Amino acid sequence: MKRLLRLFTAIVLSLGILSGVTLPQGVTQTTSQNVAYAKSYPINIVSSHLNVHRGNPASITIKGKPNASGTIKVIYKSGPSKARGLNSKMSNKKGYITWTWLVGGNTTKATYTFYVSLGGKTKPVKLKVY
Repeated sequence: MKRLLRLFTAIVLSLGILSGVTLPQGVTQTTSQNVAYAKSYPINIVSSHLNVHRGNPASITIKGKPNASGTIKVIYKSGPSKARGLNSKMSNKKGYITWTWLVGGNTTKATYTFYVSLGGKTKPVKLKVY
């Protein structure tokens, strides 16, 4: 309850609703200069080649959080792909990552959902194999 009261008081004071009020011990008034804002980085598909014939390469380029770890998980009817090029990567300073891999010649013709992750966000993507 004390923690909730302190939080409420800090919020009220930071909004300028109260003035001349003594803050409880351990509560400091924030100003716009010392409040940190977290920037959100959604995953955007920049380019892709995801309608492919068996035995041909597929690729995707995404943009999201800069200098962050990214993964891709492609799961076919036969199970998770182990194709070269589907390894974890770090996005560059602008937030870009590109993955290119070879779709196996025996991959079942179908539309698959795979997942790209970057900076704590995950996005489902469709891959159509002919």
